[in-house]
Amino acid sequence: MALLPDAEPDLSRLLDRGLVDELLSLGLAGGAEFAEVYGEHTVRSGFTLEEDRVRTSEYAVLEGVGVRAVRGDQTGYAYADGFSPEALREAARVAARIARDGASAARGDQGPRAFRVVDAPAPFRLERPAPIALDEAGKVALCRRANDAARAHDGRIHEVTVTLVDASKRFVVANSEGRWAEDRQYRTRLAVVALALAGDQRQQGFASGGGCVEAGYFERERTPEAIARESAGIAVTLLGAREPEAGAYPVIVGPGWGGVLVHECFGHGMEGDTIRRETSIRASQLGQRVAARGVTIVDSGIVPHSRGSFRVDDEGTPAQRTTLVEDGILTGYLWDWLNARLTGHRPTGNGRRSSYRHFPLCRMTNTYIEAGREAPQALLASVKRGLYCKSLGGGSVSPADGNFSFQVTEAYQIEDGRLTWPVRNATLTGNGNDAMLKIDGVADDLSINGTTGSCGKDGQWSPVGVGQPTVRFTEMTVGGTLA
Repeated sequence: MALLPDAEPDLSRLLDRGLVDELLSLGLAGGAEFAEVYGEHTVRSGFTLEEDRVRTSEYAVLEGVGVRAVRGDQTGYAYADGFSPEALREAARVAARIARDGASAARGDQGPRAFRVVDAPAPFRLERPAPIALDEAGKVALCRRANDAARAHDGRIHEVTVTLVDASKRFVVANSEGRWAEDRQYRTRLAVVALALAGDQRQQGFASGGGCVEAGYFERERTPEAIARESAGIAVTLLGAREPEAGAYPVIVGPGWGGVLVHECFGHGMEGDTIRRETSIRASQLGQRVAARGVTIVDSGIVPHSRGSFRVDDEGTPAQRTTLVEDGILTGYLWDWLNARLTGHRPTGNGRRSSYRHFPLCRMTNTYIEAGREAPQALLASVKRGLYCKSLGGGSVSPADGNFSFQVTEAYQIEDGRLTWPVRNATLTGNGNDAMLKIDGVADDLSINGTTGSCGKDGQWSPVGVGQPTVRFTEMTVGGTLA
């Protein structure tokens, strides 16, 4: 990704190789087998527009260094805000003490190896990244355009909230095995929430745009006006929606954000920490059928312009495409450095952290179902009576048993192969193991939504993408509003 001149500090000057080598040596001094230094400089900005005016604005700089020391399966981690050499040395000593006190492995007797720069190709390039190419006035102008368009869409739109948040991040990560990697990441998200009122009815619509995008994205690809009209349109449509018919019957989930279902049902259970600890039902299913024939599930950190994409992960491993399920058979897992090392596997580029204040966890990137061969309309035409879920909202799943529950934010009743009236307050519940085996149609219209997703785990949040083509389930349990 290209960077505008002088837009960000040079981390190699704030955290030079001599100092990094010293920190790694300190991290190993207590007997750790592995040490790592992660330095970061991130600038975040955000604006919220409500009631036709800017309600909040934010500008924050986050910079510092985290040091990790690993001994067996014990991790010592400490960080220092800023780049003061003495503060960084103390963080390295603390990490070393934690690793020494927490395990009984033999003392390491070697210092850090000579650095080798990770040479990984960037999955895409940004000539004018939106977070640094747009000034504050330009970002507020995008919010105002979205606000005006949402309010003009329909007289029943009474409230509009527009948020624009972005981040410009630069980091360097080096470890005692000789790895040295750097990356620059830029993410922008513009979201619109519109509230429609009619009598005693209140309905809300949501839409967003962004990702790792150029400044011109909001002029050429997804304008604030288009995002706003989509949000307002959903809200107005839901005013005339009916409650869902409870029961188990055919369900079609639309492309794009519908992939949050596979993210939750498969993704977390495929992460290396749950596999190593055998807390996931997927740990014993390698080589077994876990989904219907024709279903291939992928996690990829190289999807162009998605929030979940990058050149290297937060451990310096190059991003890659990992096939988890192929034609319904479980074929692989996701690995960060630590869990890969403890199980004899290779890292898959899934070591991610919220910031230098956190040690890396095994996390998804962009998780999706690959395109099939059927036409979306053919899948719809085959359903006599069912539910079409255009978009899913929040949900939860238990990795231990696979039980899930998802809120549906936009849905339509299917009658005789056609979409009829809109449906509101629907939920989808079931078990991921069972549900994926009930897929009987996968369309050719794959869409990956990398604009807005964030995934939480153990108190950390990471930007992600989700996706799928149109997918038909023979049946799924449909219920009312989540409690």
